Order: sequence, then C-alpha cells, then structure tokens
Amino acid sequence: MILLHTADWHLGARLGRHDRMADQREALHGLLEVAQDVRPDLIVHAGDLFDAFRPPYDAMRLGVRALNRLTEIAPTLVVRGNHDSRELFQVINELAGAGAGDSSRLRLIVDPQVVPYREIASHAVAVACVPFIPPGTIADYAADEHGRFEGNYADGIRSVNHRLLDEAERRTGPEGIVLYAAHLHLHGAKPGNSERRLTVGEDYAAHPEGLQRALYCAFGHIHDPQLLPGGAARGRYAGSLVPLDFGEATQAKEAVVVRIDDDGVQVQARPLPATGRPLRQFSGALDELEAEARDGGLDGVILKARVVSDDPIPHLADQLAEWSPGCTLFNVVNEVANRRAKPISDDEGDVGPEPEMEDLFMEWRASAATAGQRTAADEAVRALFAQAIGTVGQDTQSDLGAATLATRAAESLKSLAAKRRTARD
Repeated sequence: MILLHTADWHLGARLGRHDRMADQREALHGLLEVAQDVRPDLIVHAGDLFDAFRPPYDAMRLGVRALNRLTEIAPTLVVRGNHDSRELFQVINELAGAGAGDSSRLRLIVDPQVVPYREIASHAVAVACVPFIPPGTIADYAADEHGRFEGNYADGIRSVNHRLLDEAERRTGPEGIVLYAAHLHLHGAKPGNSERRLTVGEDYAAHPEGLQRALYCAFGHIHDPQLLPGGAARGRYAGSLVPLDFGEATQAKEAVVVRIDDDGVQVQARPLPATGRPLRQFSGALDELEAEARDGGLDGVILKARVVSDDPIPHLADQLAEWSPGCTLFNVVNEVANRRAKPISDDEGDVGPEPEMEDLFMEWRASAATAGQRTAADEAVRALFAQAIGTVGQDTQSDLGAATLATRAAESLKSLAAKRRTARD
C-alpha cells in the first residue's frame, strides 16, 4: 500500500496585503505531480485546508478543485484543523456525497472517528482520525459512557486515541492496516517562528504514547516538516504547503510518501517541485541591495528589506522597483544613523523657550516625511497646519473653509426652493 500525506494548505492566507493564491496554486500543481508520480492508494490531508472559517470564494474553489483532482488518483481523507470550519466541511461532504458509505472517494472529518476502507491494495484499512480539539471541549470527547472525564488535555487526547485505535484494530483484524491522522501539537515537536503560540503551547500539547499501535501517523498543525518527537511512533508532520510568512522562509516544503509492504514501512519525504514565490529577507547597505536587485536579480520574490544608511534615502521603494520590477515588496525600512537630534540639558537655565508647534511640524516634515527633500508646497502646507491648530482650545475651532462652503450650499438650496415656489404659483 502507498499513502500520500499532506497538510496545512491554509488556502486563502495572505502575507500582509499580498494575496498568496498564485503561490498556493503553483504548490498544489507540484503536489499533484508527486501524486501522479507515486500513484498512492490513499491520500491523507492532516488539517487546515483553509486559513479561515470563512475563506474567500476563490480559495474555496481552489481547495475543492484540488481535492477533486486528488480523488481522481486515490480516495482522499481530510481531518479538520483549527482553521477549518465544521459547517463548511459538512457542506463539502454533502456536495461530495461523503455520506454514501465506505465507497466515498472524499471524506472531510469533523469529529474524532475511525474511517474504514474495506479494501485498499488487498488490505482492510482503518484510519483513526483526531481533528483539532480545543482544551475546553476535550472532556466531551474523552469521557466514556460510564462516568465523567477528569484529567488534563494530554490525558484526554490519550483517552481518545486509545478508544479509536481499539476500534480501528477491531475493524481491520490482525492482517489489516491501522493508520492514524491528527491535527495536534505533540510534546517535543518544534514549532516554527510563524505559528500562533495560542494553539501550539503546552496547554494544547498531547503525548505520543500509544501511537506506535498505528503503522504510520500523519500529523498536521506544525508548519516545519519534521519527524514525530520521541521516536516511539512512526510518523511525520508534513508541514505547510508554502512558506506562509517570513518565519518559514528557510523551510523546505514537502509531501510524505509512505510505502507499507511485507518488508515493513518506508517513509520518504518528497520535496515539492514548486512552492510559489520565495520569501527573501535582506539587511544591509544600499549598494549591497542594488547588487542583488539590479537587472531583475530579485524578480519573482517577496522581499522584506532593512536598508542601513548614514542619511535618509529618498524614493527607496522606487529605486528597488527600477532595479527589479518583478519583485513584490512586502516591507522596506530605512534605518538612518544621522537623524537630527537635539541635545537634552539638565540645566533648566539652558533649556530656552519651548519650540512652536509649527516649527516642530516643519522640522518633522523636512527630516522624516519627505526624507530631507524640500518641496514647492512647503509654505502652503505650513499655512494649512497653522490654520488647523490656530484655534485649538477655543470654543470656535478652525474649519479650514468648511463653514464658507456650507453657507454657499445653504444659499443655493434656498434660492432653488424659491424658484420652485415661483414656478408652482
């Protein structure tokens, strides 16, 4: 039997203001290439199909189309992650006919359960599935029919695992294949810098004890691909489909191919042939950035740049766009060493009069807002600023000409009304 394991697509995710749909679409093409090459008997997605409970329509369309393509290759099973909507999964299940029994090609799992397959590669197969369970609801799943559950989150997950694996073994018999799929954080797993600590902290961590009963454990939730911690259970975190933010910029993205035969279980991490635009971080001087970016050197990447200089660099983003017009700029920061600063004296006699607000505003405009470049509109801007603050603290505030416009509008409406009355008479 051949199993293909993937996870954490996060379709619909954005990086700041930048849409990642094109990158995710390219990565899904790469995943389909792997699937078509290995021709698996079963495909398992270990959660976080989407990035939000209400993903954009184009993200839903991409996800459903990708799942349909995968089901053309092999039966496909998706475990709900913490970003996935229970209700949306149920709708997709109904549209896919997933309630039709063991013959369903696509199943989206919303609650802990065992999914049996009567025959895959001449074997009975059962997958013990544990979708993401918040700590506040673990007692609902861990308690048995004879009493209440008392224990912590890890104890509750252990209880759920034990019950599901018992059922999976009963369904497959001694010659069958028992698998495990979950969207969980295991103690000892190493989250990446990007992941939300709220759902990968110790309060959400489970233990791997007992999972060795499954021939392979397909995990999602941790975005950095890795073996399961502890070494007792055989399995992996497949990782996310694309680098979702700069905390994942150096991670190699992959799919996992598992071969189960008479010789045992072989697990191979297959690098995805495409994962969209790489995320690039730069820190250095302007000439170093120019050396990398000139003649399109940074085309096709998403860039986060920190440029260090002695004096402000005007139009930095424009320069970068000229050197690499195909570069997507996430953020660029100019750290300036020689910004003007006024000395602070402890001697009150040397302090002098407090500067006027207008002077402070123009100083800020000259040094920061326009990167030291004076413009012809400076005096007009100063006049508007002076008018705006001229009556601060008074009963009647400056309206920058709004009162005059309102008066003219009222006069025009009054004249129009008079003309209408005359026409009626």
